[in-house]
Amino acid sequence: MESDEQHYTEHTTLLDYTHPTIVALIQKQGWLSLPTYGSRIAAVYTFVRDAIPFGYAEQFAVPASQVLAQGMGNCLTKTTLLMALLRAVGAPCRLKAAMISKVIHRGLLGEVSFLFSPRHLHHAWVEVYYQDRWIEIGGHIIDRPYLEKLQQKFANFIGSFYGYGIAVTHFRNPPISWEEEETEIQSKAIRESLHTFNDPDAFFSVHREAEGRTHCITYKLILRPKLNRSIRKLRNS
Repeated sequence: MESDEQHYTEHTTLLDYTHPTIVALIQKQGWLSLPTYGSRIAAVYTFVRDAIPFGYAEQFAVPASQVLAQGMGNCLTKTTLLMALLRAVGAPCRLKAAMISKVIHRGLLGEVSFLFSPRHLHHAWVEVYYQDRWIEIGGHIIDRPYLEKLQQKFANFIGSFYGYGIAVTHFRNPPISWEEEETEIQSKAIRESLHTFNDPDAFFSVHREAEGRTHCITYKLILRPKLNRSIRKLRNS
């Protein structure tokens, strides 16, 4: 790991953790002064999970500073921000990618608009190097306030749940807290691995169609507006 660590901590075009707004955020939050490596990971992870609400932006291949400015994101954009902040506090990390079933959009899209959603969607999460092993963390995608609203909506439901942005085995208690183990919130809908990338720049370079989908008329005029409207409605219920 020592010889490869620079690949997992370096600044990139999308992981722009030297941007003034990110530097200011890190100073304001005091993350670098936290006493342990694990506590820095926990603080950064929790911030990205809850301070950046779940939602769909106009583009996916954007720098971390832009994700922060937008103040919302999905798996692709929130993963970019989480990776940038982790590297900024000295935590080596890389990107894991896969194709995920559109079942996560069930409930957020109506019957007709659901048909316009691609069968499989590009999905990303983070692997962080901690205590001599890589740990997958994907529970940062859905913010806790939104999840709590969803659990209230389906107050009597237990077991596996697929839809409204999540795909989990334990609906009432999904593993979304950093406890030095894996976290997840959409992983049960994964259909095909796209392997591991040093950074999101490499991922979007190889899988240009992931960003290309945001330029499609169906995403701009149908999917994104309806997804965000449904997410907002549930969040404000």
